[in-house]
Amino acid sequence: MKFKVSIVICFLLISVATIAASQEDKGNYLPASSFNASYSFKDGMCKIKINGLYGFMNKEGRILIPCNYEYASDFKNGFAIVRNNNKFGFVMKNGTKLTEVKYEHLEPFNSERALFKMDGKFGYLNSSGEEVIANTFETAMGFEGKTAVISVNGKAGFIDKVGNLVIKPEYDFALGFAEGLAPVLKDGKWGYINENNKVILDFKYDIASTFKEGIATVISEGKTIIINQKGNSLTKQSFDNVSEFVNGHALCFKDGKFGIINNKGNIKVSGLNKAFQSNNGLYAVGRNNLWGFMSAEGEELIAPTFTSVGDFHEGLAKVQMDGKFGFINEFGEVIIPLIYDSARDFSEGMVSVKLGDTYFFLDDFGTEKLAFTLDGKSSADNIIVKVNQNELLYNDGQLITASLKK
Repeated sequence: MKFKVSIVICFLLISVATIAASQEDKGNYLPASSFNASYSFKDGMCKIKINGLYGFMNKEGRILIPCNYEYASDFKNGFAIVRNNNKFGFVMKNGTKLTEVKYEHLEPFNSERALFKMDGKFGYLNSSGEEVIANTFETAMGFEGKTAVISVNGKAGFIDKVGNLVIKPEYDFALGFAEGLAPVLKDGKWGYINENNKVILDFKYDIASTFKEGIATVISEGKTIIINQKGNSLTKQSFDNVSEFVNGHALCFKDGKFGIINNKGNIKVSGLNKAFQSNNGLYAVGRNNLWGFMSAEGEELIAPTFTSVGDFHEGLAKVQMDGKFGFINEFGEVIIPLIYDSARDFSEGMVSVKLGDTYFFLDDFGTEKLAFTLDGKSSADNIIVKVNQNELLYNDGQLITASLKK
């Protein structure tokens, strides 16, 4: 195999002398399952797990954040959440801690604010790691735009980004604002308010969702319908469930069958036994235990020939046949052969796949850019991860020596 990127990474978790001694212990080798590179690139960084601990590497395969954490989220907006000893904190791409790993709960930044929990109460951090809204709330949600839902004395209200109450806590429950409206619960019924706390749709729904593409799914008198922002029902019939709308269409479900409905309330497809919605506007459909794809108008674009399919990401979808994974494009053409034992989804132009005990990172042409394997001589004290052809010696995540092979 030819690789455009050639690196071998060796992790040393203790001193060189101790490593030499540990190599004599043939009964302490790590199983291949103790290493995992089956993750996705986000913000140019990808998780990697070695001996049960997480770190991060860049697209050249260099470990920039050592594997020192019991848990790690993907990077988002320049930050990742990490956990040790059941406490959470943020790290930046260079490995510097934005915060101490001290919080009971932590959520990603949204609208330049991150929800945290400390001493049983919720508050908010800014992107400098400062606790700009004190942890005084019983429950809280992340910011959606300018406001966030908080709870005081069992009642839900809304605050702005500096912590001022903009809608006093008077509701039994609430969801965040979307498209100018927020679903709120009062006296057992849901309604919708605007950002000035004016009731736009009265409290008459048993369940209500947020609006997306001008449409919300609600349940009233045991019937699931879709409504517009004036509260008008867009269909003459009810459903068991309706998904969020994507590009003007959504999945509907009734009497054990799936269908596709448009934003005018017209059912375009019905009678599907298995289906799920893709984020590119196509629909995966199952027939005779095989899967393919159709358009929102019901045109079969990819015949059901695969034992499983994934969502489309960056124009490619993961598919499985005879226990092996590969990728197809939106025309059903196989772009990456179905030869891999497992696979993730494409993200930022790369995807992680596994063949045997080796993890490969492929580009969207199927070219192997990185290859990771746990060396068979690795032990808990001497972890060697081979990445293509060169040898980089690390001690506690810091590069010590490099041996380049021609």
